[in-house]
Amino acid sequence: MNRFTRAIAFFAAALALPGAALAHPAVVHSSADSAARAAAMSDAATRFVATLDPAQRKKFIRALDNNAARTDWSNLPATAYPRTALALSELSDVQRVALHDLMAAAMSGEGYGEAATIMWIDDILHGIEAANLPNVPAERRAAAERGVAARGSGNYWISLFGEPGSRSWAWMINGHHFAANFTVVDGRIAFAPLFLGANPQIVRQGPYAGWRVLDHEIAGGFALIAALDPVQRKAALVGPAVDPAQFTGKGKKDKPQPPVGIAANRLSPAQRERLMALVEEFVGFANREAAAAQIAAIRADGPAKLHFAWWGSADDRTKRFMYRIAGPSILIEYVREPQADGSGANHVHAIVRDPRNDYGEDWLARHYSEARHP
Repeated sequence: MNRFTRAIAFFAAALALPGAALAHPAVVHSSADSAARAAAMSDAATRFVATLDPAQRKKFIRALDNNAARTDWSNLPATAYPRTALALSELSDVQRVALHDLMAAAMSGEGYGEAATIMWIDDILHGIEAANLPNVPAERRAAAERGVAARGSGNYWISLFGEPGSRSWAWMINGHHFAANFTVVDGRIAFAPLFLGANPQIVRQGPYAGWRVLDHEIAGGFALIAALDPVQRKAALVGPAVDPAQFTGKGKKDKPQPPVGIAANRLSPAQRERLMALVEEFVGFANREAAAAQIAAIRADGPAKLHFAWWGSADDRTKRFMYRIAGPSILIEYVREPQADGSGANHVHAIVRDPRNDYGEDWLARHYSEARHP
């Protein structure tokens, strides 16, 4: 069963589609499955900690109830948002391999590949910007050089909260265009907030021309908006242009957006299947057990509470656009941004949040308040 058919199976049940025929039975993961996955992630985290020296451990390990540290993530480069955790650039080869073992244990195969590609594209961006340095005016050269130095796969930071294998613990990785938070509580795994992005989204030049990331999420969004009839499309289209203030990134956790767009119960079964596939592209970033738990929460909410909304271009994927899928247990947003030099829109941001359980706060019975970006 591939991601698309698994998505249809999951969400046909999740959204209680009237008359929806399931081509495959829904995949159900038990609490034992989730506990086994949590144990595997705990083992990987313990092995990684064992590779660190005392100075590295001091940077890496924090208390689970350290609210400031748990919410100290950003998609901005280090020049705009300095970090205080353990940087990947400080790790040896052996330590990096152990860290990637932890990432692979926490994410699905697709999710791990997407995360690794995003980090690798930062190396591509470093090369692009370094090659452009001779064209930067002298008065801006120092800032440009600092910006180039802040790009790259070594400029990601990792933190551990609590003790792996205990009842409750968490870990986080964040840097330019990628931030993931994993929380384990009694064998259950939460994976929000999750931030994904890329610049360039499609590599346009050099030996890696054509390589891309976060592309199915674009295709799925445009397939869904194109499948709507005129009345549905009018309901889904919220504005003719993207309003950056609408993007629910870091620092907006306590200010949820009101429901906008079209509710899933106003879609046909086929259209809902497209919505299912699109949601699964994002939820499927996490391991199967965590994704299944998120799907179960959406199932309990019902289709009337799940909305799809669109801003900007709905017919040309190369232009600026944004869409949102929102319900009580899920918030997904995807936006194509313009390039800073005005050369087009080949820069994307996406976020996945759980309004009820970011940072596992519902399971922990604890509230985490986020600071805004500078």
